[in-house]
Amino acid sequence: MDPTSVRPFDPAAVLDEHRPPFADRPWVLANFVSSADGAVTGPDDRSGSLSGPADRLLFQALRAAADVVLAGAGTIRAENYGRPRLTDEQQAARRAQGRPPLPRLAVVTASLRLDPAARFFAEADPDQPPIVLTTTSAMATAADRAEELAGVAALHPVGETAVDWGRALRLLHRELGTGVLLAEGGPTVVGQLVTADLLDELCLTVAPVIAGGDAARIVVGARLEAALPQRLERVFATDDFLFMRYLRDRAADSAPADD
Repeated sequence: MDPTSVRPFDPAAVLDEHRPPFADRPWVLANFVSSADGAVTGPDDRSGSLSGPADRLLFQALRAAADVVLAGAGTIRAENYGRPRLTDEQQAARRAQGRPPLPRLAVVTASLRLDPAARFFAEADPDQPPIVLTTTSAMATAADRAEELAGVAALHPVGETAVDWGRALRLLHRELGTGVLLAEGGPTVVGQLVTADLLDELCLTVAPVIAGGDAARIVVGARLEAALPQRLERVFATDDFLFMRYLRDRAADSAPADD
């Protein structure tokens, strides 16, 4: 697209964006808000303080487009995650597509340090218990906690001591029917997806504030031999916020290098 083609924010356009799953895994997208100076949290250490009305609409629209919403255990605790909230129209549209009215929640944790009484579990639909992606090591060393969590969630060990993202995505796609996976953080989880080159889309909101402090970047811990090319697919601008959609440009990987 022409990067100068900036449009006013349109939630309906977000729902119409094409996100085809792969043969063996879902389409993976990440959604982040950052300050103009690159912080992912405000001075209160929460991402919500960087947001605005349009960003919250985008947040909701992306959730409406997802089959599963994923976050790391630290993000679940810090943001006090609860049941997704979608409008009646969004829920009706999902039903018309043969999908449940709300996306299912998932959390990734290598330690199982989760509270079974947290909103994340307590508010979930009993027919769609949250998915816990964990390790066989955690299942063994925290057996009592695993037993508690098994009463409120679906536990899936997908690695020995660390989560194997290829295995996790195959499970979500083949066994749990996930076509679109929305990763909402934190930066370490997205860093692991980037390291494995499994991130297909990045929706980035840039808030018109300077946050300062020592907040993390939107991707933390990624270990790359070379930068991963991205293609700017669209730009919205509303109330001095920028809403950008980047797609992983896999065609650029095979393009000949300049002399």
